[in-house]
Amino acid sequence: MSSPEKSNAELPVIHSRVNREIVLQDFVDSERANVTEIQGIVNNFLQPLEKTHLLTKEEFKQLIGNIDDIVEVHECLLLNLEAIATQGPDARVGNLFLTLAPRLQSVHLKYCSGHPQAVCIMDRYRDELNDFMEQTGAVTPGILVLTTGLSKPFRRLDKYGAILQELERHTENNHFDRGDTQRSISVYREIAEQCNYIRKQRELALQIFTSGIKGWEGEELNALGEILHVGAVTIAVGTERRDRYFVLFPMTLLVLSTSSRMSSFIYEGKLPLTGIDITLIEETEDSKIAFEISGPFIESITVLCNNREERQQWVNLLSQDQSPSGFFHSPTISHINTPSNVKHQQNLQDHHPLAEIKCWWNLASLRPAPPMYSTKNQNKSDIVNGCQSPRNTNERTFEDDAIILKVIEGYCMIVNRFTMHPDYFDESPNKPTLSLMCSRHMDSFNERTVPEALETLKSQMENLRTQMIQLTKQLNEEKQLRLLLAETIKQRVPGIESLVSYTERPLRES
Repeated sequence: MSSPEKSNAELPVIHSRVNREIVLQDFVDSERANVTEIQGIVNNFLQPLEKTHLLTKEEFKQLIGNIDDIVEVHECLLLNLEAIATQGPDARVGNLFLTLAPRLQSVHLKYCSGHPQAVCIMDRYRDELNDFMEQTGAVTPGILVLTTGLSKPFRRLDKYGAILQELERHTENNHFDRGDTQRSISVYREIAEQCNYIRKQRELALQIFTSGIKGWEGEELNALGEILHVGAVTIAVGTERRDRYFVLFPMTLLVLSTSSRMSSFIYEGKLPLTGIDITLIEETEDSKIAFEISGPFIESITVLCNNREERQQWVNLLSQDQSPSGFFHSPTISHINTPSNVKHQQNLQDHHPLAEIKCWWNLASLRPAPPMYSTKNQNKSDIVNGCQSPRNTNERTFEDDAIILKVIEGYCMIVNRFTMHPDYFDESPNKPTLSLMCSRHMDSFNERTVPEALETLKSQMENLRTQMIQLTKQLNEEKQLRLLLAETIKQRVPGIESLVSYTERPLRES
């Protein structure tokens, strides 16, 4: 190849290297300006503000957050960038950013988590801080200088992905830092998204605490503990879709809606995390990404999410044991299978070596279950057998069984509710104590003396015994009346007995 042709082939490479050096130098200059600005805010305004005692120590700590760590990590980044810039075409910028990514992520996540509280403090002391900033040398309005300075760290973080992408555009395909540069682009965009997400989460949580909730009665929200997570979801009620906000506390899930103007939150209900079950609903063409919340004291709630990551996050959070003592059982997770998979899983269970192991008994076993097959699925032989079987006049209807089982279930709940725990007895002989579960959802305890607790339990048992006697009497009366009615009908309507025996079984099974 002749020298003119060779020089023409090398021109794009030369231009690419020159442009890369220009982009890298601009990167260094902008990072230097960023560090200088944050240092100026700290040295010129925040440190003098601490000495004025305008804010309490706790308020000042919430205002600045971990800004000292921000300054330190960006100073380290600047020193390394300046050192790499002197290496010319061999500068490994992508490798540097990948190396510092964990430290930058940790520091910025912590700062963004506390920044909404800093904004709240600036709003509370807006006039005082504005006067202080202007007296210290800030341009008018002084509060804007403080607001801009404290938001500088995450605004700078948002730009790293674009700057690294511009650097990658001017990096040769065979450059040994090209792969690290490409990976660092996605890494820093993800870090920026995480920081923005947690900042918006904290802003929403702070808004819930400060603005109040319409329709909320009872204890203060602060009594529920710290807000662990807030998110917008959609609740499916039949064919209707309702937009709601889930607010997760350590032991409670708060359900809120928004006003028509999106200006305030409205209380819709709360769920205790003790005893609820989280069920993943498998996706089909008709169903969206969803999960179900169910429990012994609540109706099943179908929750629709925007994506799988959001659903998995809610499932993980609701399934964790958030109580500090770990006394309560954490919710359980199960799966709802689509009809296409039921037959396959049933075949697997039939041939599984553990298929014969019985499940543990629970209170749900007392509830009446619907028939396994509908009338239209019954074959002719089943109907014939049903026609030939004589009617048992002593058999109760499903409604009667449901009433009896409800009474038995209530009895079991009372026995479980008033449970004695030996670890909670007082050592003093003068005042033995008993820990009573006095809430329906078992989210609070009271300390009562043993005689008082036993008297309460005795009263409950007497009431239950009275109800059982009355119910038995009513059932006997109803049974006699039904037998009398049946005899009367048989006497006055010829042929009714054969008709009743023919339709009895299919009607019960339907």
